[in-house]
Amino acid sequence: MIHSRRLIHTNIILLSKRVNLPPRVRWDPKMETEIEEKFLYGGPGNGGQALNRTASRVQIKHIPTGIVVTNQFSRSQKDNRKKAREILAEKLEALKNSDGKGNGTGMSDRKLALVQKKQVKKENRERNAAKKYKKLDAEREMKKAEQIAKENELLMSLYGKKA
Repeated sequence: MIHSRRLIHTNIILLSKRVNLPPRVRWDPKMETEIEEKFLYGGPGNGGQALNRTASRVQIKHIPTGIVVTNQFSRSQKDNRKKAREILAEKLEALKNSDGKGNGTGMSDRKLALVQKKQVKKENRERNAAKKYKKLDAEREMKKAEQIAKENELLMSLYGKKA
């Protein structure tokens, strides 16, 4: 019973912390007529002979724009086809946004949101680090001042005058 409560609690926290990102760009099946698809053997990376015997690498060319996407994400041809289409859809969205339409950055809305989120995290990390080291430097200066005061006290007690 306690275990299930804990799971519910953590799920609620995770859902509340999740950043609402724009949806991923989806592949439109109507675009199948606009692409040219090839299955290739081999490619860079690990796999050796097994990689050279299977045509799991996918190359898709979008005919109207000339964008070429090559993908060998996994050993499965089906997965590679799906992933290549997702990448092509993302590139087409970025191309659409770079023409002065959309967000004007040359990125898909989702990618732009992810970049901004990463930038905010970096700024927060830098701000917190600066705050932390400012506090540590202040403590170090206090200790140094205390040490000098102790040394002056010791000198006063030994020689009767300030050095």
